Amino acid sequence: MQIYSYWARTTLAIGNETQGPFLLTAYTGSDESLAAAQAAGQQVLQRRYARLLAAEPLGGDYPAGPAPLREKVEQRLLTPNGELLAALTRNRYGSVVLNTPRVMLLDVDDADLRRPLPSTEPFSLVEFFRKLFAPAGPPALALVPQEQIQLRLAAWLQLHPEWNFRLYRTRLGFRLLVTHRLIDPASPEAQEVFTALRVDTTYVGLCRAQDCYRARLTPKPWRIGFQRPPHPFPYDTAEQLAAQQQWEKQYAVLSQPFSVCHWVGEYGSGQVAAEARQVAELHDAACLGRSELA
Repeated sequence: MQIYSYWARTTLAIGNETQGPFLLTAYTGSDESLAAAQAAGQQVLQRRYARLLAAEPLGGDYPAGPAPLREKVEQRLLTPNGELLAALTRNRYGSVVLNTPRVMLLDVDDADLRRPLPSTEPFSLVEFFRKLFAPAGPPALALVPQEQIQLRLAAWLQLHPEWNFRLYRTRLGFRLLVTHRLIDPASPEAQEVFTALRVDTTYVGLCRAQDCYRARLTPKPWRIGFQRPPHPFPYDTAEQLAAQQQWEKQYAVLSQPFSVCHWVGEYGSGQVAAEARQVAELHDAACLGRSELA
């Protein structure tokens, strides 16, 4: 999971008498200190400048895959052994997001559940179990989204009875929290459940790139009649930080009448790992208890 406590924006002015000036900018993170993040940024800029002089593509500068998400860390949750269990961050449009490296969270959209079943879909037992559980029922495509996701859960649990899911309704679909044990998002098992439950493909790509699962805990600002934050993170001046803090206060007040998801039910073995219980309690305290979804 690529989560940094300190972020810095560093710049390097370049150019000559006939070209420029140009400004190279780098965003770099560190868990050590702000100074360490700034030093890393200077190194990135020097490498970019050298490539520019050599007429080479600038490309990326992160050695381990896609760039980490540039988000302010609001809180870290640790296991009794001191390992990172989860982190709360604030995303680019101001919502608080739960990030967890091994407690599986899944995002399923209504639109994906309504798509026709492709003949090549790897998880091909869904139609079989539909007929098994409701032989006189309507065709799968006529089922409403909640019936579709429950059908897929039933089929999955027939093959994997040890699994346990907490199911939530979101504004445009469903969220699932897997509790029976911890699961790596890059594992073959994770990929199988992504396909079986029709998890949103954009979300799957993000899980793979960031090596963690993510779930938004607070409303999108435009859904509650509010604007996005005034400045991107990290903040360059004390004035920008003060403006952000004022924005967060207003956002918290406006968010009170809204919820990100509603509880639907629990499906499966009932097993709950200690780490999953801690994450579920934090998630539910932040997301549930209010009426309108945002």
